[in-house]
Amino acid sequence: MRTISRGIFISLLGVIFLSAFSFKKSDPAEEILRGIPVQSGGRVKPFESFAQEVLLSVTGKGSLNNESATLVVWKWISQPESWYTKSFLSVKYPPLRQEFGLMVIGGKISPELVLTHPPFQQKVKQAMDRQQKKEKLTLLEHKRIELYDRARLFQAVAEGSLPGFFPSPQDPRASWIALAGLADPHGRAVLEAQYTPSGVAEAQAALSQWVQTFREGGELSGAARQFSFSLKHLLESREIQLDQNKIGAELFYNQTRPFQWAWMLYLAGGIFWFLLRDRFPFVSLAFIFTGFTLHTFGFVLRCLIAGRPPVTNMYESVIWVAWAAVLFSMILGLIYRKSVLPASAAFVAAFGLIIGESFPAVLDPSLSPLVPVLRNNYWLTVHVLTITLSYGAFLLSWALAHAALLSFAFHPAKKEEQEKLSAFLYRALQIGVVLLATGTILGGVWANDSWGRFWGWDPKETWALIALLGYLTVLHGRFGGWLGDFGTALGSAVAFLGVLMAWYGVNFVLAAGFHSYGFGGGGLPYVLAVVLLDLVFISFLAFRYNKNKLHSVLS
Repeated sequence: MRTISRGIFISLLGVIFLSAFSFKKSDPAEEILRGIPVQSGGRVKPFESFAQEVLLSVTGKGSLNNESATLVVWKWISQPESWYTKSFLSVKYPPLRQEFGLMVIGGKISPELVLTHPPFQQKVKQAMDRQQKKEKLTLLEHKRIELYDRARLFQAVAEGSLPGFFPSPQDPRASWIALAGLADPHGRAVLEAQYTPSGVAEAQAALSQWVQTFREGGELSGAARQFSFSLKHLLESREIQLDQNKIGAELFYNQTRPFQWAWMLYLAGGIFWFLLRDRFPFVSLAFIFTGFTLHTFGFVLRCLIAGRPPVTNMYESVIWVAWAAVLFSMILGLIYRKSVLPASAAFVAAFGLIIGESFPAVLDPSLSPLVPVLRNNYWLTVHVLTITLSYGAFLLSWALAHAALLSFAFHPAKKEEQEKLSAFLYRALQIGVVLLATGTILGGVWANDSWGRFWGWDPKETWALIALLGYLTVLHGRFGGWLGDFGTALGSAVAFLGVLMAWYGVNFVLAAGFHSYGFGGGGLPYVLAVVLLDLVFISFLAFRYNKNKLHSVLS
């Protein structure tokens, strides 16, 4: 208990220390601009969030030319003519790059060429016609449409068609009017009818001054402040109240980046445990507990901002499953008083968070509203959270299985260590199987409520059942005495492939079935590479174990 108390005390000091360094210093003008409320993607958000989402969608990056998304997107709005001709849209797919030839500079192309090149436009139109007819597209056709959509998104932002800046006084939840409405006669008439001609004129003058200052390279903070004030004055003139606490919470979330801090702390905790577990285990526990605290804090913030459980896309499920693995490790760690449990979970949680933070173009981190089928649905919380919690338990078992296999392969004489790891692994498997079975049954209840049938062999349902049967086979083999400690560890490591298929493969590879709200694409080569490397590694450990076993028999 003294070790755990020391770890918690140091972790609390760590949280206080990290909070002092969590905020990035930015330009005064950027500070003003990033907090302007806008509407995009079906929700109200700070301009910074909109800029990050748009820049990520258009370029696949969180920043451009070492400038923040906020400033880059405002440059698009203020200087559209110069950005149309800049080559900043990446073209990574070689066949697509060959279609443009020398127009691609350093693997990138300008929006102007994408939107005006006649041969490319014709091919995109043909691909879109086939897509509308629900015909199967080739990978090249998908890439064409994707590039065209990115250029069109840039065009919409540069022309001032996105995002919405002016809410309707009658219903702020309706579509907001964008900046282009100030220049368009019809849009301006609508604004003047909803607000006042003088207020609209003030906003237009402030915007013009801001754009001119931006283009001339003048002092930006004054113009940015005036533009922000004019928008705020318009809202106040019609007594439109926005949830500033939620806007502030989202800005705080964007600045602190709790999941990035969490994986750093998890990784540090795992490394310290590996190096200092015999002398200073509380140091490792302090890092892991601090990481878990920030991990939890990030989830609470996302829930408060989005108003829903944070498990509706692959990014959120990866972050959630990593959190669940650490949670179960801490519970088992408190029961068995063994630091190897949270240390094992720390490594896999860090790996999961690194994946979530490193591939934003594949795992979209943006906060988006729920699709209609999930809104106000009790089953979202019950079914989805139960299933993904089981994935967390299986991720912990995967880590413990590898720890046990390493011990069998390289420390065959440490029988006590292997027995303890096998016991911990068995408990993690039991937790996962109970949760997955419960979640699968509850999914059937939800399916009957939503689609009128309990079970329909949908790919998601089928692979959830396959994953469950795979782990039940391992547990049954251990209980029946067919699998020893080594066989259980080996079976558990391989059985995680079923979870990976149900979790990632159905949504990102098969992309078929009724669970269409969770579909995505990308990352398959990386996932296959990791799976193959892990299978090779497991095979090597099994070979070494059998070699050691044979050697001990012969000797």
